[in-house]
Parts: sequence; C-alpha cells; structure tokens
Amino acid sequence: MYIVPEAAIADILTRDDAFTAVEQVFAAMAAGDAYNFPVIREAIGHEEALYGFKGGFDGKGMSLGLKAGGYWPHNLE
Repeated sequence: MYIVPEAAIADILTRDDAFTAVEQVFAAMAAGDAYNFPVIREAIGHEEALYGFKGGFDGKGMSLGLKAGGYWPHNLE
C-alpha cells in the first residue's frame, strides 16, 4: 500500500491526467468492463457522522480502487 500525502499529488499527477483517468473508468463502466463493489456506510454514533468504504474494479484498466472516509455534517459549525 502506498500512502500519498495530498501535498505531493501535484508533483505526481496533473489535473488533465486525473480527468482522463476518471473519463476512462466511466467509459469502462458504461461498456460493462468496470463495476463498483457494494458500499459500506455506517453511522458511528457521534455528531451524526457517517463513515464509509467504496471500492471497484476496472477490468479494462486492470486497477482496483478504494475510497474510505467520513462525513461530519457539523464540521463547519
């Protein structure tokens, strides 16, 4: 597993590269070559926060994707 700090991303990947990658995955999904796994979402019982895991597989691009993160609706208060 590689953990990439947000500050390092601009040196690794351009905005155009990121948009191209997203477009390719959406095209693979539309063609039936990529799919998402069931989403896991859980209320954690504190401040109405939710935590979730989302993943998928792109058979055309031969890559797995995973996103894990939380939603804290009162963060800005």
